[in-house]
Formats: sequence, structure tokens, C-alpha cells
Amino acid sequence: MTSKRVLFKLPQQKWQAGRVVLNWSGDPIGDLERVARSYASLAHDRVKALQSQGRPLTGGDEFQAYPIVFLYRQAFELTLKAIVFAGAVFLRDIGEEPLGLGQVMRHDLMPLFKEVDRIFNAIVPGGSPWDFDLPELRTRSDFQQIVREFDYYDRGSYTFRYPVKKDGETASLDLGFEFDLFAFATLMGRILPALGGAPEWIREVMQGRWEAAYEAQQEAWANADYEPPDYDYDPSDYEPPDYDYDPSDYDPPDYDPE
Repeated sequence: MTSKRVLFKLPQQKWQAGRVVLNWSGDPIGDLERVARSYASLAHDRVKALQSQGRPLTGGDEFQAYPIVFLYRQAFELTLKAIVFAGAVFLRDIGEEPLGLGQVMRHDLMPLFKEVDRIFNAIVPGGSPWDFDLPELRTRSDFQQIVREFDYYDRGSYTFRYPVKKDGETASLDLGFEFDLFAFATLMGRILPALGGAPEWIREVMQGRWEAAYEAQQEAWANADYEPPDYDYDPSDYEPPDYDYDPSDYDPPDYDPE
């Protein structure tokens, strides 16, 4: 750590423009949801600015697809991880072992999706949480296909972060890779808000379970037939202690008045 900050200078005043305080909540797991929303918000704003031009993205604008897709993907990954962390509490509560931390903290999305699916099925057996009211997203299979496609093109979250692979030679994308950025953003704009509410929903479900269990316990105690403890005591069995004393044996003391 250098003694002088250049990039991350401290503000001169508390209310100075540009002042920012991070990691203030003391809840880094809860911050996953906030950071995910921030990634998505920045990507959304940039897409809106590009859409306002009303023309195909050329002349250098097309390179903005890299950070936009990266931001959306980061938002997607963090949202899935937030659900997994929230759902781990529920799974343990019903006696199941959640996904290991080593797998949760990786970048590939399919293990996260499978864990989210397991959590949803445990909370709402037979439910349909995967219908996003879009032709492309009506069922679990539709959503799984989205995750599979994401992993195919960007399993490690590097494809849209760097234009070149780790070998320093191969391009991250196929030559002339083409897609509809605005359609991509529309789809992510539907998926992320829908999934974003899941962690809080899971926490509410857990709170409801705990409150119901507490109330059931209190009711069981209130309705139980009270029986005094059995001390195995019969007054007729009482016998006073034998002090082995005979009054005739008493000899008063000799005061000897003289």
C-alpha cells in the first residue's frame, strides 16, 4: 500500500461532489444484489443512448457492445449467485446441503442455474418460476437454453472483457461475429428484474417459516395438558427423626449459691 493515493484520492469535504463510500453495509453477500443492479443499470443507460441514434452501430460504436454485454453478463452472474446464497439458508433449513462455495464462486453459469432451479423447486414444488412473458422465455428449458448459450460464448466471463484470449493471439470471438445488441438488451432487461427480486422473496419465505415454527411451538405449549411433577411423596409416610432423648435422664446444673 502506497502512502499517497493518486487514483483513489480521499475527498476534501464530506459532501464533496464525487465522494463515494463503498462497503458501508457490512454485508458483502447482500451487496451482490446492489452491484448486480448497478451493472445492469449502466448497461441499460448505454443501450438507450445507442438506440436514440436510430441507425446500425458502425464507425466504432459497435465496440461498445463489448462493455455492454460484459456488464449485463456480470449482472446476470451476480444475480444468480445472490439467489444461491439466499437459498443456501433455506436448503440447510430443510436438511439439504447447498452448492459448495468453490462452485458458487466460479464464472460458469450452468452450475448456478441448476442450484437456483433446485432452490425454486424446494420452495414451490411444481411451480413455474421461469415464465418471463417472452416468446423466448416461457419454460425452464427456455431459460436453460439461455444459460447454455451464455456459457458457450462466454463461460469464463472473458469473451467480452478482452478481444483476445489468454494465449495472446486468438480472438475471443469468431471473425465477423454478428448479433442484435438491442434484442439482447431487451431480453436481459426482462430477465434481470424478475430474478433480482428472488433473494428477498427467499428471505421472506424463510422468515415466514421461522415465525410459523415459533407460533406452532408456542401453541403446542399452551394447549398441552399440564400435570404437576410427581415427587413420589405421601404425608402418611413421614416419620419424625429419633433424637434418642429421655427426660428422666436430665440432670439440672448445680448453681452452688455460696
